[in-house]
Amino acid sequence: MTLRQFLLFTALTLPACALLILFLDQPITLFVHRHTGWAEPLFSAYTAAADTAYEAAVSTHMLKLPVLYLALLVLFVLGRWVLKRRWGTLALIVLLTHIASQGTSNVLKGTVHRLRPEVLFSGGYPGTGLWATGPHNDSFPSTHTAIYFSLFWPLALAFPRWRVPLLVLPGLIMLGRLVMGAHYPSDVWFSAWLVVAYTFLFSLLDRPRPVEM
Repeated sequence: MTLRQFLLFTALTLPACALLILFLDQPITLFVHRHTGWAEPLFSAYTAAADTAYEAAVSTHMLKLPVLYLALLVLFVLGRWVLKRRWGTLALIVLLTHIASQGTSNVLKGTVHRLRPEVLFSGGYPGTGLWATGPHNDSFPSTHTAIYFSLFWPLALAFPRWRVPLLVLPGLIMLGRLVMGAHYPSDVWFSAWLVVAYTFLFSLLDRPRPVEM
């Protein structure tokens, strides 16, 4: 992704998310909730299976590190420093993007305190639901989106021929957050932007540097 592409995506995303939060999130979410209930068990089962696999990869530790993180670090060292291949840096980009996206998502959840759609479904609330007190106030942004999209988006950029199949899993997770009534569209979209932003930032590690004369 070029700087121009990232800036264009940012210029589209941030105003769009603001517009969604202020005016469109609630009607869109209510519409999806009313018309896609039949698909909720399918997405729930799919998300549960993905969560089980992910939890196993991060809860199992070797050398005091989650096996997922350790595997990416091994790929980085093997590819970049042993085999001298640039794809080794890709593993580091995936790891850094994943940690940063997930961490930022969790910090924002604890700062923004946005009410989840389940509160809307059970009777509604005034305003946008931001900075709310009480339970169910951790909707923005979507951590599920940050987790799964961050693992696959850097790969999709690096291997454009495989972009569509690589994005199937995170794409279904993101769609499932809406169908299951777990998040608003802006929650998912903003998390996707976080991943894109961190991927662009950390991809600078793999840019060739000019040779000093």
